[in-house]
Amino acid sequence: MAQIKQLSSTTTSANAEYAYIIQDEDVWFIDYIIGIAFKTPVDFSKYKKDTTSNAIVGLLESGRPYTEFQDIKDFQDYMEDKIGQEIAIESSVDPITNVERDDRRIVWYVTDN
Repeated sequence: MAQIKQLSSTTTSANAEYAYIIQDEDVWFIDYIIGIAFKTPVDFSKYKKDTTSNAIVGLLESGRPYTEFQDIKDFQDYMEDKIGQEIAIESSVDPITNVERDDRRIVWYVTDN
C-alpha cells in the first residue's frame, strides 16, 4: 500500500515525484512530462556516513515529498494506475560480462492533451 510522506510545507508539482521502495531501499524519480521513471543514486536513510566520515543527506532529510511502497510490485501497480498504461521495468545488460546492470527504468508514452 502506497503512503505519501509530505515532510515540508512547500507545494509539490504534479509533474514529478519521488518514490521510496522500502524492500529494496531504492529512491526513484518519476517525471510525468517526459514519461520516465528511474532509480536514483540518492540515499534515503537518516544521516548515514560514507567512507570519508561525511554525513550523507538523503531524501528523508531533503524535505521533499515522496511516496513509500513496500516493494517494486506495489510501485509498478501504482504507476500503471497513475498513467493508465501497462508498464514494464527495464534494465540493460553489460555486453562484455552479460550481467544485468543496476540501471532500472520505466518509460511510457506521453500524449498531448
